[in-house]
Amino acid sequence: MHHQVGFFHRFVSKTFFWLAYFVSAGLKTHFNREWKKVLFELEGFGASDKGSSLEIAYKPNKETQSERLTSKGYPGDAYRQDPSPIVLPTWAKEIQPFLMNQLSDHTRRAYETDLKQFFFFLEGKIDSVTLTALRPEHIILFRKYLEEGRLTGRPMEKSTINRKLAVVKSFLNWLRLNHVLNDNPAQLVKGYPQNQESALKGLSDEEVRKILVLPKRNARAGALHSAILHTLLYLGLRKGELIDLKVGDLDEERGIAVIKVRGKGHRIRILPISRAVKESLEHYFFACRRDKTAKEEPLFLPTKNPRGGVLLKKLNPNAISYIVLRYARKAGVLKNISPHSCRATCISNALDRKATHRSVQHLAGWSTPLMIQRYDKRREDLQNSAAFLIDYEDPPEKNLAVPL
Repeated sequence: MHHQVGFFHRFVSKTFFWLAYFVSAGLKTHFNREWKKVLFELEGFGASDKGSSLEIAYKPNKETQSERLTSKGYPGDAYRQDPSPIVLPTWAKEIQPFLMNQLSDHTRRAYETDLKQFFFFLEGKIDSVTLTALRPEHIILFRKYLEEGRLTGRPMEKSTINRKLAVVKSFLNWLRLNHVLNDNPAQLVKGYPQNQESALKGLSDEEVRKILVLPKRNARAGALHSAILHTLLYLGLRKGELIDLKVGDLDEERGIAVIKVRGKGHRIRILPISRAVKESLEHYFFACRRDKTAKEEPLFLPTKNPRGGVLLKKLNPNAISYIVLRYARKAGVLKNISPHSCRATCISNALDRKATHRSVQHLAGWSTPLMIQRYDKRREDLQNSAAFLIDYEDPPEKNLAVPL
């Protein structure tokens, strides 16, 4: 009898759950439909506002809401659609060519976000059609807004602000060269002094050893996580470089296992694979039943998809960050750690073991060795400081003056 009552309660709970789920889904669909109607009315009949040109240009490489509705139509409201095209200012038409001139998808997305924030800041401050009233004071105020967090809700790092200023300067210079603007007012605005020290945190050798033994390699997910961690910590790849790896990038040259990495600016470098990395990759291929002949497939595939979609796709960048942070916390590492921390750790370890700057530069894929200082995270070891070598009391014999 008690068992039947328990079964009845579970049945009622499940029925109530699914009923609530379908009701909420229906309400969400209804809300989205009504919201699209509101957007259509606002964009179709209120586009004459002063700042509308800036709003339309926020996402230049995507259709605006009104463009989508005009091209696809909307049931029940077709008679209200305005067939006249949206006329963008000349400067707004230059955004897409400027973004497409960038070689990396990641760079294009970052630049688009930076420009969106800049034009959002300008909303209502200057004429949105010609930008002729744009002055250095506006750029300086934009810099201050970013520093104080008045645009994004939280203060930004000075290095991030410098990057956004560089994007604004580059775009305004693009407009000047294309005769849209007479000059570039951002050219006079200074960025913050570049700090040679990076806030990026690295890992000690002991922390790395703890992290690498944590994944449960008898499971498919554990085998994947182990291979990713080994690749990051032994090869120092950027997160984007790791995601873009293909099965066909694994090769062999003169009897040495190598991997082809596509870096920034589409530069390709060939890196040798150490025994630890090779073993982790071999185990990953075995545990996840990967086909080594499928050369064009991504090297690292998700082992499950919570939304029930296809698994034959690149890993999400957030998944890489989650994996690194998860095992760092399991290993007792409480500082702020990211996939880029693995890169800094790899470079620091190579420098500790007397690797030449030239070989480290090739490993990291840098066009200049000046970045080495920013990524060497173990120079702060006090026991290795040159301060211990300084002694004024007892000068070396070879420095003593020889009497005549």
